[in-house]
Amino acid sequence: MDKYIEKIIKIIETNLDRRGMNKISSAKEFKSSTKELLKSTTVFIVTGFPVKDALIGETDGPIGAISLAKALEKLGKKVIIITDSYSKELLETCSKLKDFKGNLEIINKENAEKTCDELIKKYNPSHIVAVERPSKAKDNRFYSMTGEDITEYVANTDTFFNNSNSVTIAIGDGGNEIGMGKIYDHIKREVKFGEKICAVTKVDHLIVSGVSNWGAHGLVAAISVLTNKLLLHDCQREYELLKGITEIGSVDGYTKKNTLSVDGFSLESNLRIIEKLITIFDESQKQMLA
Repeated sequence: MDKYIEKIIKIIETNLDRRGMNKISSAKEFKSSTKELLKSTTVFIVTGFPVKDALIGETDGPIGAISLAKALEKLGKKVIIITDSYSKELLETCSKLKDFKGNLEIINKENAEKTCDELIKKYNPSHIVAVERPSKAKDNRFYSMTGEDITEYVANTDTFFNNSNSVTIAIGDGGNEIGMGKIYDHIKREVKFGEKICAVTKVDHLIVSGVSNWGAHGLVAAISVLTNKLLLHDCQREYELLKGITEIGSVDGYTKKNTLSVDGFSLESNLRIIEKLITIFDESQKQMLA
């Protein structure tokens, strides 16, 4: 099955050069992340990236988070999605559309660190996953990919990754997200505004993808291949998810516009990723039957 996993990795790494991340290959980390999630029992999935100009979360993150959450739930895992007030409605909408049964926990900026520690004690997660979630830079501030200071709007969820004994996984695409501290030197050297925005928080397993949603979908596709169960939703559901959160007001984090797009990539581009991933799964099943 390894050749199908390699194909999945190639798909999610589409357009890495746009942000100077094309010299990074997270193939090994992707494979280890997949294996870890299959072993997991209780999983935190942390997501939501607030956009200062819109005062709401962006379209990248929630869709990938719910995709992964529902897939793990179908495998019998206990899954808790964690976000902030800016993405609360987005995740509630996604949860309804995907019929996600797990809990949704909200972290407020005030007492965020204390709340994170309390949730760790409450649930004792075996694994914690970040999907497009901002992380502190070296100056203890939070930044957008353009170097805009968004500290005022970010609840510090780095605490989950710094204070727990859980296996930690992160998915990001630009350098300012949780987990990117693992490749700090690369981001500082290759990414625009890299020295300023680069996250310092590290994780056990880091996945770098062209769009963070794609990285999460890729994990679901890989888990599908390894379990012989199609756990990835289809293009219609992807459209419904994107339409649902944009109707609430979610914006494209790249353009800051309320459109059916993610990180500047059109609806069609995002649906094409889903189509390709499902095709890989179908190919793997045909080989099983051959």
